Amino acid sequence: MKKKYIIGAILSFAVLGTAVAQDNENLVKNGSFEETKGKLKRLKQVDKAEDWFSPTSLRADLFSTKAAGTEIGVPQNAYGKEEASDGDNYAGIIAYSYRGKDPRTYIAKELDMKLEKGVRYCISYDVSLSDLSKYAVNNLGAHLSKRPFEVDGKKDIVLGKKETVVKVGDNKVFEKRYSWEKMCAEYEGVGGERFITIGNFDETAETKFLKLRKKKDFKGTQVPMAYYYIDNVKVVIIEEGESCNCDDVVESEVERIIYSKASTSIEGFTVEEKIDNSTVYFAYLKANLLPNTKDDLDVLAEVMIENPQLRLTVFGHTTKDEALAARSKEEHLGLADRRIGNVIEYLKSHGISEDRFKREVMNDSAPDSDEGTMVAKAKNRRVTFKKQ
Repeated sequence: MKKKYIIGAILSFAVLGTAVAQDNENLVKNGSFEETKGKLKRLKQVDKAEDWFSPTSLRADLFSTKAAGTEIGVPQNAYGKEEASDGDNYAGIIAYSYRGKDPRTYIAKELDMKLEKGVRYCISYDVSLSDLSKYAVNNLGAHLSKRPFEVDGKKDIVLGKKETVVKVGDNKVFEKRYSWEKMCAEYEGVGGERFITIGNFDETAETKFLKLRKKKDFKGTQVPMAYYYIDNVKVVIIEEGESCNCDDVVESEVERIIYSKASTSIEGFTVEEKIDNSTVYFAYLKANLLPNTKDDLDVLAEVMIENPQLRLTVFGHTTKDEALAARSKEEHLGLADRRIGNVIEYLKSHGISEDRFKREVMNDSAPDSDEGTMVAKAKNRRVTFKKQ
């Protein structure tokens, strides 16, 4: 039976809302693993990321675009395919193996300063389950300590009741492949903590797991473990009156933000200007036409009826957020093409022949705005037109 390094159990901290001031400094230098030393050659080299290390003799992994085409490349590597959440690099850890057959791995780093007693901190990192993982688990967390773990051999680090592991409030199973999720929670400093360690600190028997089928379109053999990519690690002081902004964007809230053009008279516009003014906007992850967008399409249909030789190329656009969502849920695949289809069907309802349209799926390759605001993203969820 595999030995374990035992310290004592786990406490979870609830996830809170509202925002942390963006000016607050991240106490985890090189939190995205961008600064490296030496050449990356193989797996088990997380120590090549400046100031990062593994506390057990079985080292965690570092993946990089500089090693593209190898087992430690980005996006394609030995455990699957994933773009970095931030920058070009990310780490990888074993959080679980079936019946504890393979030891877990951990990543650790010294913070820029000691944590202060009674001060509240927002602890977060981005996590993505690798494509070839057969399992997904809960109990992913971060441990803050005054001294680094020093574990001899390839052993799991199991903590007990006197130790605190920072987890998401519901301790959910992180099961998203093809996209990133956020592990995020608030932590109150005991005083003197200087090291952060990330991994699974629970007994295997106390870790909830889900068994997953491999995606049909992904090559390779599944590994009997839960292997997670880790990126964008942060420890940030929470200012007075603020709290830890841990919640992922709620789809229902995003859906309510739909870009709308200002109403203007198109009298005197040329045919080309009327076409340009007919852009149709959509809700997040939706392809259905909204009532206010049909007014512009009615005008465009009238233009096409008045100009029977006019033919249009119809461009379908999505955002990067929608592209990521499509990678984790197949129901969102082909969103840009479905948007095009609904627009063409509406125009056909005016008696316009389908052979007057040409489809062009752009996805997220040609955004109207490169800003990361909600409004800018809403502006990019669209169908546009061009005269052939």
